[in-house]
Amino acid sequence: MEKKKIKREKQVPEKKQKILKELVELMQKNRTTMIASIGGVPSHQYQKIKKALKGKADIKFVKKNLVLMAIDKSKDLEHLRNKVDKNFAVLFSQLDPFELAAILSDLKSQTKLKPGQISDKDIILEPGTTDIMAGPALAEFTNAKVKVGVDQGKIAIKEAFVIKAHHPVPAEVSLILERLEMKPLTIGIKPLAAIDINEHKLYDKINIDKEEATRLLSICSQEAMNLALNTDYTCKETINMLLAKANMQSLAISQMLNQNSPQPEAPSTPAAQ
Repeated sequence: MEKKKIKREKQVPEKKQKILKELVELMQKNRTTMIASIGGVPSHQYQKIKKALKGKADIKFVKKNLVLMAIDKSKDLEHLRNKVDKNFAVLFSQLDPFELAAILSDLKSQTKLKPGQISDKDIILEPGTTDIMAGPALAEFTNAKVKVGVDQGKIAIKEAFVIKAHHPVPAEVSLILERLEMKPLTIGIKPLAAIDINEHKLYDKINIDKEEATRLLSICSQEAMNLALNTDYTCKETINMLLAKANMQSLAISQMLNQNSPQPEAPSTPAAQ
């Protein structure tokens, strides 16, 4: 008679059960649960960010299987499962996802781009004279295929040089960036997705770039002002400039009319007797 095999559920060690319980409690009591990438963040930077988040958010760096188990035990968080990958952390906060993402954006820092590392945006070396004295460094620029010359004893970049995003940086180019004291690589915790349990909403790709947002707002503001002035739209922001514009136009018209109007003839002088 064959013995039936009894499948036993794998017991979760007590230490892991404690961590799992804590994760579930954090997910249930906080407004925001966020999955974020910590890839490329050095240990000292991670600790600095963790300290800065104190009182605003809890950040946990735990194993993937425990996070997935905690998600399964929590309501409305199942959409975060596919965001849990490698090099991730979980953040919990009473702030809404965008407020938390904005704080993480402020905590980013700039660092050197080492050989083999990848930038997420193009880096451009603009033409112009550098502070680097001509000498051995001239050959380093040439090896990196940067077109240079010499201006008053200093290395001058002759043409714009573009370091393409999403490509590993060659060692020669990395050396040039170091020579120029450039720190083009942004490091920090990058939000991947978050769930707001108050609003019952999933927010995807909420990585906030404040500098870019400020730049776009500035462009939009200028374009809106130009449109308002060109269409004579009156509001408190445009009224002074529109009045000045009207005054200049009236002066120009007045001057043009004076130039085109016939000049009165001078009275004739009686002939001398």
